[in-house]
Amino acid sequence: MFGAYASIADIKGVLGITATTDDTMIRKIVEAASRSIDNYCNRIFVTQTSTKYFDGAIILWVPDLLSITTLKTDEDGNGTYENTFQVSTEPVDYLLYGIGLEDSYNTFPKTRVELGEDSDYGSFANGVKRGVEIVGIWGYGDGISATPYIVDTTITEDLTAGESAIDVTSVTNLSAGQLILIGSEQYYIYSISSLTLTVEAGVNGTTEATHSSGATIYIYQYPSDIRQACIDLSVALYQNRGKQGLQTERLGDYSYTIAGTSLGKSMVESILESIRPYKRMRV
Repeated sequence: MFGAYASIADIKGVLGITATTDDTMIRKIVEAASRSIDNYCNRIFVTQTSTKYFDGAIILWVPDLLSITTLKTDEDGNGTYENTFQVSTEPVDYLLYGIGLEDSYNTFPKTRVELGEDSDYGSFANGVKRGVEIVGIWGYGDGISATPYIVDTTITEDLTAGESAIDVTSVTNLSAGQLILIGSEQYYIYSISSLTLTVEAGVNGTTEATHSSGATIYIYQYPSDIRQACIDLSVALYQNRGKQGLQTERLGDYSYTIAGTSLGKSMVESILESIRPYKRMRV
């Protein structure tokens, strides 16, 4: 999984750091802090494009979901998803509902799928194990929309599929560790030099593609509480890196662990307590 909930610019601003010597370390620390937040909250705030399977039911309860590309059912349990539910024309086959008791139709992320009143189907393959296949965009996002990103800058060159360097018009709002979107493809920013981004293409389940010069870059956004918790945790980890003995594991996943417990359980708990309302209960 790629994507940090704060930028290295955020962390360096708090710490008063202007040098770039520790940029790579800070980026990895911020990634580690972000994954710790995911683990604590039992949910992810980055968005991923993926296919998920569910047991058939009359009402589907799903992990955080922003949009559905396709919803199919396997009515007879033979492994073929022969029924495709549609929402492009009336009557729609399903409706999505979000968190909360009031106005859940207009809230994000979505957590419940119900049949449309006039759907041709009586259930979502009720009683069939692994009877439902959903291709969609999953994750909490910013908590207010299906498109948790903002318009920023543009690219200044044609991009080939999988390209790892992107020339852009401006980097004012960009920072290492950010997730950006071009078309329907996510890129993870490793570093920035002048007006060139060094990136990982096609991350979080998106597909590597070509893009034309002038294409818009969007920056992913997260709830302000999540961003602040990520900043606080990252700053604490950075400041304690010497006494902790910061160790890297699974660098491909940007996973960091802390050797020992000198950071202090109470400090970590205090930081994470601020985002308790985002914690998803396990069922």
